[in-house]
Amino acid sequence: MDMSKVDVGGVSLYYEESGSGQPVVFVHGIPTDCRAWGAQVEQFSKGRRMLAVSRRYAAPNVREGDVSDSTVQNNAADLKVFIEKVAGGPADLVGHSYGGFISAFLAADHPDLVRNLVLVEPAISTLLVADQTSSAQALGLLFRSPSVALAARRFQTGSLGPSLKALDEGQAEKAVELNVDGVQDSKGAFRRLSEGARKMMLDNSRTIAELRTKFPRFAANEAGRISSPTLVVNGEESALWLRRIGELTAKAVPKARRVTVPGARHFPHMENPEFFNSSVLGFLEGKGKQ
Repeated sequence: MDMSKVDVGGVSLYYEESGSGQPVVFVHGIPTDCRAWGAQVEQFSKGRRMLAVSRRYAAPNVREGDVSDSTVQNNAADLKVFIEKVAGGPADLVGHSYGGFISAFLAADHPDLVRNLVLVEPAISTLLVADQTSSAQALGLLFRSPSVALAARRFQTGSLGPSLKALDEGQAEKAVELNVDGVQDSKGAFRRLSEGARKMMLDNSRTIAELRTKFPRFAANEAGRISSPTLVVNGEESALWLRRIGELTAKAVPKARRVTVPGARHFPHMENPEFFNSSVLGFLEGKGKQ
């Protein structure tokens, strides 16, 4: 892939490009960057223009700051300009995790820019609890779905809090390990990744702090504004709270369907790329095509 960079309203973004044809833009999650889509390059570049962007604080971008401005809204604004300037208009959009939240937010606000939408393990936690600071809403989730609430709580107390604390203490590797093991809902998950994947994640350790930003309201009503044909992708063995978010997303988006990737957790595009690629390409070439 060829690497380039573009200015999107004062923010410099690196991106990798390959192939030609209908543009398909890939948006990574935390703590990864444009390299996360390496297993997609060969297949998606056949007859398509594949654009894998690194978000504002992700490698190899060099941006000063404490990551507090890397909100869903600001990243969506970056992505809007990226699609307009680099993709040249409506694009197929694939977003993973936090990048999935960003992609869904953009698709709801700017349907003219998103031809087809793929949300991979979208971490739209506001679909579970609209106000993350409300103890009453958290209690409501516990009554509605106790197993989901407990799984989410386990991630918050066992992974999210400790990983942010480790990051603040300058223990980048510990922060990444806690984050990845938590989101994978599997102890030792980070250590089992390839050397290349671990290095990429360590390069992006500070992006874990994006999880401190205040999320916009994005509940079922907001998701219902997405008019693009949408594919929601979950890992078969993903954390229960993430699978429930996938179910709620597919239910709320009018033109959505859902697929589960066998043997995968939170990174299905990396863990089972053959099944992932086949499913997403089938969607883009079949019922998802307008």
